[in-house]
Amino acid sequence: MRTAKILVLMVALFAFAGTSHAWFLDFEWGLGHNYELIQSGIPGMDFGDELYYLDAMSDLWNTSSYDLGLEWNLGEFWIEGYVGVTSSAAIGRIDFDNADASFFTVGYSSFYSFTLEAYDINDNLLSFVTGPSNLRYINDNDAGMGYLTVATGMSDIAYVTMGCPTGSNSWIADNMSGDASGVSSPIPEPTTMALLGLGLIGMGARLRKRMK
Repeated sequence: MRTAKILVLMVALFAFAGTSHAWFLDFEWGLGHNYELIQSGIPGMDFGDELYYLDAMSDLWNTSSYDLGLEWNLGEFWIEGYVGVTSSAAIGRIDFDNADASFFTVGYSSFYSFTLEAYDINDNLLSFVTGPSNLRYINDNDAGMGYLTVATGMSDIAYVTMGCPTGSNSWIADNMSGDASGVSSPIPEPTTMALLGLGLIGMGARLRKRMK
């Protein structure tokens, strides 16, 4: 049900943008690359030097996977699948090589309020949105990650920033989508595909159990 809602949101945004450059990134190809820099992993985007892969399978994070129904350690921070994005700083930045996005959407789970901002090539703030803290147990949030979108209706977003203006790096991001041209997702590794297949099997078992 949640996946369907995300797809509906993406379709609506793609229609609004009126572009053929729409893309979606779930970061599952980062499995096995825990805390490695993302910056050179995706053509058309630059993730800077503060954004990393967060691999829940490394068992080093307090995460819960909403779609897979899995939990690691304290399970406070929501992700989708096995891999998300984390930061060594309070604010992370993503640049689009062609500086021509009209919207950008990101899922987040944060200890503090989380802010997403869009800027043009001259560093002018074009759009921003803020979401509340949404941890699983502390905030009694059983709905998974929150989703935020910045959109201008024009192809003028050169980069976005996201994180906690309060000065904390206690956040996770995942499931990014947008329409900046030249962006392409890496091909998932065989191990990633196998684990995703097991995850889908597990989801099917859970649905059958609920139906019974």
